[in-house]
Amino acid sequence: MRGPESGHETRSSEDSLQILGRKRNWLPFLRKMRNRDGGALSGGNRLEVYFLGDSAFDAMRQEIEGAKRSIHMEIYIFMADAVGQSFAEALGRKAEEGLDVRVVYDSFGSHRAGRRQFDEMRKRGVAVAEYRPYAPWRLFGRNHRKLLVVDGRVAFTGGMNLADTYSARESGKEAWRDTHMRVEGPAARDCDVLFGETWRIVTDEELAEPPAFSWAEGESGCCSCLVVGSRGLKRRRVMRRLFSVHIGRARRVIQLTVPYFSPPRRLRRALEKAREREVKVELLIPEFTDVPIADWIRERLMPEFLEMGLTIREYHESVLHAKTMVVDGDLAVVGSANYDYLSIALNLELSIVVYDRDFASRLVEQYEKDLERATPVDLERAKQRRWWQKMVARLAAFLVRRL
Repeated sequence: MRGPESGHETRSSEDSLQILGRKRNWLPFLRKMRNRDGGALSGGNRLEVYFLGDSAFDAMRQEIEGAKRSIHMEIYIFMADAVGQSFAEALGRKAEEGLDVRVVYDSFGSHRAGRRQFDEMRKRGVAVAEYRPYAPWRLFGRNHRKLLVVDGRVAFTGGMNLADTYSARESGKEAWRDTHMRVEGPAARDCDVLFGETWRIVTDEELAEPPAFSWAEGESGCCSCLVVGSRGLKRRRVMRRLFSVHIGRARRVIQLTVPYFSPPRRLRRALEKAREREVKVELLIPEFTDVPIADWIRERLMPEFLEMGLTIREYHESVLHAKTMVVDGDLAVVGSANYDYLSIALNLELSIVVYDRDFASRLVEQYEKDLERATPVDLERAKQRRWWQKMVARLAAFLVRRL
């Protein structure tokens, strides 16, 4: 979703604060997020959203091919399959042209890719860094972001890793359903700042601050965005605050699409308070994921959510991996963060809050399409688990309720 075209006023960050603050009384939260807690608010952005992996990957590769100065990538899973190799090749070509190309991949998430692909990228001039080399005592606290920034002007983020799993061309009907977004404007620069922080953590190298964003003459953007990056325990409250504050401001309806749903106590309380205000809370989850224990825990917690009054449906066409939230049809959140303790408190995550009704309507439209492939949750299935699965789920759910 690009636009509007020339002639539309581009709002400053301070203008956006004042407008949004008057609209929803979010001003204190937005100021705190911007100034202290890992968030950056900006106006004047252009946005697009992708619900198919191939569409997102094509757009990302196109931006990489057109890069003039820098390409920065922060990725949880970077596979050595057809999709992964196509990006490795594209990044390598740009590095050979002399561009500043840097990649941070998560050691645990990308362990199946092997090292050969990354070694080949290094030989071609790509600066590649491994986030927290995997060891049994480093299982948690991973870099779960999916971020690509080109020239500090365009950024992509959402739920899609670089893998055939997300591509219908490579995986056919088994391709996962996910959501990714493209942002062009000051918010892309804010994403680049977050990448620079991660690069410094991993390599001890301080990158130059990205230049201030400015539109070319005759161009503009109109959307206000809040870029929020968590950093494990150091910024452990930022994602929880992002969700709980916006849930707390809801007046009519909250539509959540989440693959791994086992919210810690304060987020469960935020949802409960929303229901007490008679806000409709709709939850779309996958029938199954790639993490069976997460499915068991979710099913164990399901009676509690239903008693709370949540409307819950299971998507059954393929694995649903999207991580989005729409509040009252005019605010949207897209990013890498799941609604669980790992994302809220331990992982590096990145989400973008979009204060734009047109963008939110695109997510609502897709949400309604997804509902055509979903059914109301069936609690009987949880009772059919084997005894040891029930025991593991009961123990894990006991811990989650106290987090």
